[in-house]
Amino acid sequence: MKHISIILYDNVMGTAVSNTIALLTSANDMALRNHLPVLFQIEIVGIDKKEVKSNLPIQFQCSKTIAEEFKTDVVIISPNNITSPKQIDTLLAENHQLLKWIEEKYNQKAEIISLCTGAYFLAECGLLNGMPATSHWGAMEDLRKRYPLIDFKPDHVVTHSKAIITGGGGFSSLNALLYFIEKNSTKEIAIELSKYYALDYGRTSQNIFSIFSGQRLHDDHEIHQAQNYIEKGIKTDLSVEQLAERVNMSKRNFIRRFKNATTLNPIEYIQRVKVEAAKKALETGEFNIADITYSIGYNDLKTFRTLFKRVTGLTPIDYKNKYKGNLID
Repeated sequence: MKHISIILYDNVMGTAVSNTIALLTSANDMALRNHLPVLFQIEIVGIDKKEVKSNLPIQFQCSKTIAEEFKTDVVIISPNNITSPKQIDTLLAENHQLLKWIEEKYNQKAEIISLCTGAYFLAECGLLNGMPATSHWGAMEDLRKRYPLIDFKPDHVVTHSKAIITGGGGFSSLNALLYFIEKNSTKEIAIELSKYYALDYGRTSQNIFSIFSGQRLHDDHEIHQAQNYIEKGIKTDLSVEQLAERVNMSKRNFIRRFKNATTLNPIEYIQRVKVEAAKKALETGEFNIADITYSIGYNDLKTFRTLFKRVTGLTPIDYKNKYKGNLID
């Protein structure tokens, strides 16, 4: 039986904590029904106090704090829904003692699991340097800027390297828990859990959930101008030469500065903006795919379909059927 410590701190995401406890408890129940021993001993652990307020009108009563001595085989770092970089700075500063504790437990051979934005704590520790990791797609721009030594995989739902598992954004991070449960029990239990909780077993990508809003956390004024021009010119066939000329740069210098500021080269950025516009049009269900293709500056349906699937993981028709507005007749 593995001793699991679920780490809580003020403004922790209450739904994530509840779902984590429910999934692990259900895994124990299913193990017993399958005549297997109990898999996990589950405890919720505070940082410096046992009463922890969540982001909801819910308060958790922890059994321990990290200042106490106790056995743990697995540390689960719960997420928060903070999005402002300044708020993240405050969160990390307020919980600095957790960082050292995580390092100590990792060095003592504990497994570490971060769910969604819980990855900030692991990244701040330095434990993810040189390793693949994932988190909420909406936090990726800030995470990449803060921690350039980490190989972030924004499309991944789960990464596993050494004794560290990271989970993707929101409820998709439950797939990381399913992965962990399967690794410590059986595939049959993981599948049964996925059916019971209506989880998409085996999901590997969170691309279809991402909303591309442009990487703006930089101070390069000319690149901001180029981004504005791209986002206003969705219907046109823009070239890198046109963009470079518009901000009075050589093509080579423009590409270098654009990628340094946004992490994407200009062509990739143009494609992502166009795909995002297409996603919004498909979600309304009011337009056919050919019309949408032409409206964002593509004349070749095959090229557009290939690009759309590469970015989202779905074909345009599959995306439209999955997310168009009229879900209930």
